[in-house]
Amino acid sequence: MIKIITDSAADLPEREAREYQIRVMPIPITVDGVTYRESVDFTSEEYYEMLTAAKSIPTTAQITPLQFAEAFREEIAAGYRQLICITITAQGSGIYNAACLARQMVLEEQPAGAEEITIDVVDSASYTYVYGHAVAEAGKAAAAGGSREEILALLHRELNTWQVYFGLTNLDFAKKSGRITSAAAFVGEILGFRPLLTIHNGGTDTIQKVRGDHKLIPAMVEHFQKQAVDDGRGFYIVHARDKELAKELRKTLEKTTGRKCLGEYLIGASVTTNAGPTVFGVMVPVEKII
Repeated sequence: MIKIITDSAADLPEREAREYQIRVMPIPITVDGVTYRESVDFTSEEYYEMLTAAKSIPTTAQITPLQFAEAFREEIAAGYRQLICITITAQGSGIYNAACLARQMVLEEQPAGAEEITIDVVDSASYTYVYGHAVAEAGKAAAAGGSREEILALLHRELNTWQVYFGLTNLDFAKKSGRITSAAAFVGEILGFRPLLTIHNGGTDTIQKVRGDHKLIPAMVEHFQKQAVDDGRGFYIVHARDKELAKELRKTLEKTTGRKCLGEYLIGASVTTNAGPTVFGVMVPVEKII
């Protein structure tokens, strides 16, 4: 039996986690001195309001090795002999390393001669549903009886063949969190520049700046048309509070490319804390992430 485990930054909807029996480890987030558990103590929609009203920028903490170890032990006690844990990018968080330490602890506890236990920890090198969709596919494959090797290969493929483009329409949160410099944010605010970002080697890169919120959508469409591979896959829309821009992006892409939207997914607390509640973007099918 194979158990899929991930962290809450994957923004995996509850319905998908429940359907494929995926265990989601909540990331602690402190807002004005009160610590909450992401996806447990609030919904993404509730967090957007909490974030906007917060007196200071909230802070996220990592899931500890002891918490991962306890989760691994519980799943082994439940009868699972193969665990696969997919985490938020190691470049942006210590959660991957915590899971690796827990893996070592738990495997060293296993008695000699006992049935073999395997624990694989996979660095998604990504954020939000950009890796959440890969987690869901792994859960689906596990539920269908896929082998450990097949699921690990599937994860590698899904994590490496979807490029994401994010747009920010509010620079305050990225400035406060240090994701962009105060000087760049100041210039952006004065001139109306909006950054278009992607994920590269586990980190975020600004690849273009446009003037005005709605210029982000043509920029995303342009990058989509340049990068998308013609293999029959559609695209995913990810967004936080700004549903209108997300809706416009989806409509424009469907009309321009003739491709189908495979779903819209909310960007949760771990990402919006640093990017702001107006972040939105598109997941593009590519041959390989560049």
